Amino acid sequence: MSRQQIHGRFTTVPASLLLKTLGDSLDDIRRQDGANDEDLGAVLGKHKDTAERYRKAEGEMGVVAFLRGCRAWDGRFANATLALVGMKLVEIDSGAGSDRAGFTALATLLAQLSEALEDDNIVDDCELAAMAAAVESAGKHIDRIRERLRPRLVS
Repeated sequence: MSRQQIHGRFTTVPASLLLKTLGDSLDDIRRQDGANDEDLGAVLGKHKDTAERYRKAEGEMGVVAFLRGCRAWDGRFANATLALVGMKLVEIDSGAGSDRAGFTALATLLAQLSEALEDDNIVDDCELAAMAAAVESAGKHIDRIRERLRPRLVS
């Protein structure tokens, strides 16, 4: 039997890598939150032994447990895994924010990008890492704007 794989536009992602990455995210959450496998299992709706198998990439997680993890831990849980297939998890309600604050966040990022480009016309990895907070802030405001563009049901 061949290994299951997800084929993207440019790469093939083995199922084992998806499971390992999701397990690594669970392990990070466990450490960051001071949790144990029983705590993880409670959030996922699973027994602690099952949560441990997920964390160690020894078992495939069902969609209900995955969605419970997404709801509880949002991007901390899913984004590293979703990035392997060119996606990310973003809350539909991206939170409060004003257009003015959004413009300021975008302008801040643009100013930092412009400064990084001045010497060699390249934004290198170190320069990009230095502007991580500005990228995240601008991204949240862009997500808020995207949500405003989403079609809504009108009753």
